[in-house]
Amino acid sequence: MNLIEAGKRIYDKNLVVGTSGNISCKLDEGRILITAAGTCLGNLTDGDLVVVNLKGKVVKGHKNPSSEMQMHLKIYDTYRNIKAVIHTHSPYASAFAYLAKPLKTVNPESEMLLGEVAVSPYRPQGSVGLAEVVCETIKGRNAVLMEKHGVVTIGKNTARAVELAELVEETAKINYLVEMLGQAKS
Repeated sequence: MNLIEAGKRIYDKNLVVGTSGNISCKLDEGRILITAAGTCLGNLTDGDLVVVNLKGKVVKGHKNPSSEMQMHLKIYDTYRNIKAVIHTHSPYASAFAYLAKPLKTVNPESEMLLGEVAVSPYRPQGSVGLAEVVCETIKGRNAVLMEKHGVVTIGKNTARAVELAELVEETAKINYLVEMLGQAKS
């Protein structure tokens, strides 16, 4: 799955709206392909993708890379086997992120593929501090909630990172329903 297909899929699944979210993939050991700042993931074209080196310098493309580029670069630098990073603002998972509430495993898929989805401490959007805490929190995991922000998933390919983003949102919905039903029961 290429980034244009990935963007359309996560947009169509309502994991992002408008120009929120960003996605990237590792091209080789020295470059990543990342969405440009201010682009709608549901309508990406080749012109909305930027190639940057691992220092963040644009080496191909005419737009500025996503404001979250530092986070993507830090993940790729720290976890060499990761080939894709997806950042969404899916509504249920983002609500849990806003409240700094980790997601519990609620079904076999979430237990096997996600485990508990931890929350990285709040840091300003696009900051090096955010990149550092996300990278630290995601260690040993495939997904993390960013406090007061959204979701990050990682994978060995773009398709897997997208599937995990979908699973995080589904897990958040089930967490919400379990909490609501549990309150109604008591």
